[in-house]
Amino acid sequence: MAKDDDTLSDSDFDKLLQDFINSDNEPEDSDLEEDEQKDSDDLSAAFAQAREDMAKQENQPTLGSDESDLAQAFVNFQASLDGLCKNNPTEKFKPSFSIEDLYPNYKPSIGAILLDDLADGWLILCRMFPDDVGKFSVKSTDEQFLNFAEKLTNQDLQLAVISYVEILIDIDACEISYQAKLIKHQEKLVKKRMYTEYMYRKERQRKFTEALAAKNFPIDADRLISNYFRVSQKDADGAFKALTENPAIFAPIDFAKIKPRFFGLIKVSPQDGIKMNIKIGNFLRHLKV
Repeated sequence: MAKDDDTLSDSDFDKLLQDFINSDNEPEDSDLEEDEQKDSDDLSAAFAQAREDMAKQENQPTLGSDESDLAQAFVNFQASLDGLCKNNPTEKFKPSFSIEDLYPNYKPSIGAILLDDLADGWLILCRMFPDDVGKFSVKSTDEQFLNFAEKLTNQDLQLAVISYVEILIDIDACEISYQAKLIKHQEKLVKKRMYTEYMYRKERQRKFTEALAAKNFPIDADRLISNYFRVSQKDADGAFKALTENPAIFAPIDFAKIKPRFFGLIKVSPQDGIKMNIKIGNFLRHLKV
């Protein structure tokens, strides 16, 4: 079978390989892109390490992921503005916000300060670049901001615009995270309060039961008090009125435990049960536990 013209022989391949090895070692575009990516990764790694070192020195926890992204975006925004202001002596970016404000976590009050600084920074850009930034609406979408940034030739200005959008996005993420944490915290407080109230009610129920049982009334003290506390959760006033006027509603009088009068000559009657019911109610009315 005839060999195709495009097919390389082993000797041809070896020659090409040797030529490649002996060729000039100037970096290709792809190499440059890899180097740029590596530099970017190195900067991010250095920033992260510096952040952790600062936190350790100040005995503070490291920033969360949302706060970390916001801090990095702010660093980029401030660096780009500082670079632009070097060529514009009349302009100077003086933010009130600092990364340390994000410790131990983001708060809406800090976000408000950062937004004010962001607005001041954008006004500086508008004054320095009236024909570009000055004519661009700050009400634009994130995508419009990024498309606008791609057309800019000044690298510092381009970074400033991109960082501006990133800060807005990261603040929204921090706000969502903050609200989620706040809701979770409030849920914990509610659960703690409910548990505290439950334990208080159980303790009060125990004291009521012990006090009633100590009087040796002909009634199941535990059943009476348990039923009373269960009903009182739905109608406290009505339950207390029933407890003090007719406690037998919550537990029946045990006639077998009522002692006959006159050495057993007079048998226990329903009237004795009514009297005992009133006696128990009067006791509970004045019971303080």
